[in-house]
Amino acid sequence: MIIIIASLKRKKKKDKKAPIKTIQTYLEYGDFQSAGSLYLKQNKQTEVADLYFQMPPEKRPMYESMIVQKLGKQGAQFFWIKTGRRFERSNPARAQISFLLANAYFDVVKMYIDADDVSRAINIVSNNIPVNLRAGTVRRLAQYAFNRGKYTIAGDLLRAINLDEEADAILAVAAHEYGAIERPQVAADIYNSVGRQDLAGVSQERQGEIALSEGRIKAAKTAFKKAVKAYDGSNNPKDALRVEQHLEKFDLLDRFREYAAKGRVDDAEDMIDAISSSFPGIAISDLYAEIASVLEKSKRTSDAITYYDKAADSTNNPIKRQSYVNSLRRIGSQIASEPYKGESIAAEDLSDKCIVCKRQISQGDAYVTCPNCKKPAHYSHFLEFVKVRGVCPSCNVRLKTADLKGE
Repeated sequence: MIIIIASLKRKKKKDKKAPIKTIQTYLEYGDFQSAGSLYLKQNKQTEVADLYFQMPPEKRPMYESMIVQKLGKQGAQFFWIKTGRRFERSNPARAQISFLLANAYFDVVKMYIDADDVSRAINIVSNNIPVNLRAGTVRRLAQYAFNRGKYTIAGDLLRAINLDEEADAILAVAAHEYGAIERPQVAADIYNSVGRQDLAGVSQERQGEIALSEGRIKAAKTAFKKAVKAYDGSNNPKDALRVEQHLEKFDLLDRFREYAAKGRVDDAEDMIDAISSSFPGIAISDLYAEIASVLEKSKRTSDAITYYDKAADSTNNPIKRQSYVNSLRRIGSQIASEPYKGESIAAEDLSDKCIVCKRQISQGDAYVTCPNCKKPAHYSHFLEFVKVRGVCPSCNVRLKTADLKGE
């Protein structure tokens, strides 16, 4: 008995001296399964997942089996889904692996839908989802994309598994939605993709009208031309002819812009009523503003002020009015900061007449502009007027002859 007790004590003492194996020890020897198993015993699932992505790829299958053995099939599935969601934003590649290990096909494609990465989404659909699950999963994914306004992605997913009729239907609904929220160009592109040229024409025509209302004449012209092409493609000759006739009226706009660009302000302004009659969607204020913009670029600031002022007076749109007022302030600030030059020699015939004698200021004439309103006059005429009256004949601001000498 004494011998047996002594033997047990020696064994117990020997066991106490045996080294305790730790996770670090396992990792040093490349025993990832044992390290992962110990992490699971400690309920450290984040560390389990991170270790999986740190080990050599050839050792992962055995590690996956260990996780299933320890957590059970359903528990392992939940583990990988949780891991995928943790990496979804920070590391999509790891998230994809995790979701696929859980057979969570919806989750992995959904991740790429959210990222607008349609090529990767279709790759998963085509290569990873089992055939017997493909149609149902893709229909759910298409509905998910559609509900988030990702209509084109929804259609592409359906087409990836040859559900073309369903793709056309979902895109037709999408086109209608875009048309209803005043995005006719997007609607037109979608209608084109599903072969509805008649509806594409309607959307392009609507796009043209919107561009006209915003003063974007070139964009409007382009949209109406696309509408004609779409109507021709859908065998709607009456609609095509109607839009073509509308396009012919654009000659008015082209001439207006030509006059404005050449500084023929009076000719451009004379066309405004005719343009408004032919294009009710174009705001008169936009036409005045276009003239003002050309005048400003031509350094005819006093005339630009006049037309920005007309633009502001002719609109009920508070945003546009504020824009024109801001332009007036900008020009006023520029004028105030410019040094007054006094007498100048006209390099060419001036478009504005002398504010004193009302005659042409011709090339080579000495002229001066009012320091306040910037209206021009023959230098000698203005000097004499100020000597006698003491004010500018245009704006009535009090002046002295010294004010006309410049620096």
